[in-house]
Amino acid sequence: MTISQSEAQVALACLPIPVCWFNEDLNFMGANRKFLQIFSLNKEEQLIGMPFTQVFDSYGFISILSSFAKTTEATHEFHHSLLQNRKLIHYKFNLQKCTSEGRLILLTLEDVTPLFEKNQEIEALKVKTEQSSRMAILGEMTSGIGHEINGSLTVILAQTDFLKNLITKNVSPELKADFDLRLEKIVSTCRRIENIVRGLRVYGRDASMDPFQSTLVSDLICDSLELCADRLKDNQIKLIVDDFDPSLEIDCRPAQISQILLNLIGNSKDAVSTLDERWIRLQVKDLGDTIRFALVDSGKGIPEGISSKLTESFFTTKENGKGTGLGLSISKKIVESHLGQLYIDKSSPNTKFVFELPKGLAAIA
Repeated sequence: MTISQSEAQVALACLPIPVCWFNEDLNFMGANRKFLQIFSLNKEEQLIGMPFTQVFDSYGFISILSSFAKTTEATHEFHHSLLQNRKLIHYKFNLQKCTSEGRLILLTLEDVTPLFEKNQEIEALKVKTEQSSRMAILGEMTSGIGHEINGSLTVILAQTDFLKNLITKNVSPELKADFDLRLEKIVSTCRRIENIVRGLRVYGRDASMDPFQSTLVSDLICDSLELCADRLKDNQIKLIVDDFDPSLEIDCRPAQISQILLNLIGNSKDAVSTLDERWIRLQVKDLGDTIRFALVDSGKGIPEGISSKLTESFFTTKENGKGTGLGLSISKKIVESHLGQLYIDKSSPNTKFVFELPKGLAAIA
């Protein structure tokens, strides 16, 4: 199309969407009232001649405009996010080249934040549905496999008892001590396998509709640690569990609390596995009506710009293929369903995640 700059200004000034125009050198030549309002500019004269980078300081964005100005394409559409008033706004940008006395490029912006957020919700629901399906399959598998394993363990333990009795009657005292030690290792290994199977049965199922039940905190922790102890050991990460009252109980959905603990421990494991100093500390404190769980690791904290986004769906600091960005988001929802809160303790010199849960939910759930 062929229009003059003055004609363009008249036609675009009253549009309800933000519009600006600039030359090939990416210097502003004009904008409508909506654009000036969004970017807190008082007058159009304030904008004319200003380099584009003074308004749009994102390098990735500027490179898109620069590339478009050099190509023979007449139009181009792309999406980009801008931080405005401490809020991330998602825009659809449309570029169009115009031939006039000089070469102008029109830029229109459409705020698509509601659509972007709705799409994120849909994606989160898809992932959650897929995860629930996988967990259901895992639950069925672990239930069947667990039954077979426990049956075999029963036979092993029974034979171990038989051997113990046989040794007591027929083996010299000198050899009996050595045999007893070896048989005890067999028994302890069988018990550990039983605990792992129990933990898998608990973890491998959707517990969102389970009733709240009184549960020993020590059982929650033991079941969770059985499932991650080997991974921590393989990465030479020391796990420390501070002393707490072994009789401490809480009303909860046990499988879900185990899921939170595993998510937090797994995140800490990934964060510290490359550090020289590698440790994770689990702290449990009775606050009267509530119980505070804290996971501290040898990391040196989380930057402010990242910590505020960690519980958002799909936000992850891990490299591609190593995280979905849903672990903390799901953990936060579980904590909130228990009428509790999950947060980062920013006063800690090390990375510290805390979640607090009320004790007596069974009576009100």
